[in-house]
Amino acid sequence: MFQLIRKNPMLAAGILLPVVVVVFFVLATAIPRMLVEPPQYDFLFQSMQSPSTGLPIEITITVEDERIKARAFKTERNYRSIPKLFLVDVESQIVREIAIELPDDLDSFENGTYLEIPDLASRVVSTSRTAPDGYEVRGPGYRGGDFFPFFRGGRSYSFTLHKSGAVVDVPQAEGSYYYNASFLGWLMD
Repeated sequence: MFQLIRKNPMLAAGILLPVVVVVFFVLATAIPRMLVEPPQYDFLFQSMQSPSTGLPIEITITVEDERIKARAFKTERNYRSIPKLFLVDVESQIVREIAIELPDDLDSFENGTYLEIPDLASRVVSTSRTAPDGYEVRGPGYRGGDFFPFFRGGRSYSFTLHKSGAVVDVPQAEGSYYYNASFLGWLMD
């Protein structure tokens, strides 16, 4: 075997070089994940769902005074997108929808009425893109540029968390497609 390698060094290089490159890329992606603590803070995001013709209201979701708030406004528009609120549990890697309670009587509520979000009523929210543990949330959106044939840019429909070279992919909620999703904030408690 060693004589074959000595007689044909180009053949040996042609076989070993791809193996070395694969090992390098595996280590380059695995080592940062092993050296960096996993994320500690859950986060919230909203996603605009398909236009609705059923409700005569528009809903906005914002963070005010470190609390998540939803407000309802009357509208005459026929088609409007309704936001859905999602919580990402980073430890279990589960994304779940958070219910927003709509007014009982949609015809008589006051314009700009705050809606109840019981699951988040007492939770503190930070709108910083970087959590206190150092993880930065990115996406969804366009990924980096092209470096054909190795890397391809394009559209990403999910969020990722980044810290010191480690990247944690955030799964999508089961059965959900995020349209115009936007990060709202980190849950601080």
